[in-house]
Amino acid sequence: MIISPSNAQSLSSHRWKDRVLVIYSTDSSNSTLLNQIKELKKDEKGLHDRKIVIYQSIKGKVKQGMTENGNLEVIEFEGLKRRKPSSEFEIHLIGLDGGVKLTKIELLTNKELFGTIDQMPMRISEMKRRKDN
Repeated sequence: MIISPSNAQSLSSHRWKDRVLVIYSTDSSNSTLLNQIKELKKDEKGLHDRKIVIYQSIKGKVKQGMTENGNLEVIEFEGLKRRKPSSEFEIHLIGLDGGVKLTKIELLTNKELFGTIDQMPMRISEMKRRKDN
């Protein structure tokens, strides 16, 4: 999956600061979407430790965070809005450098997410710096 230039520009505010997890769904009641949110909520500390920011793009509306309902204020994130998922559910991990590191069309477990991130050179450096301090 290639993020279009409009997406890369929209996500540029996170570059070198955050890893971004973008969850696309065609429906807010999609069972995979709901299960994905539940899975992520199991280890919010792990998400925070790995500098993960989450965006949900549902039916062209984008919101930040892990709420399962529409109570979160919908934010302007034009690049993400325009993208249509190729299936009913997609999830993309975007690294600190802005590149897509992982794409799935099924549930992404915290174990797989964290394992993928923890093997990245920048994450290894983060963990080493923390250990040295």
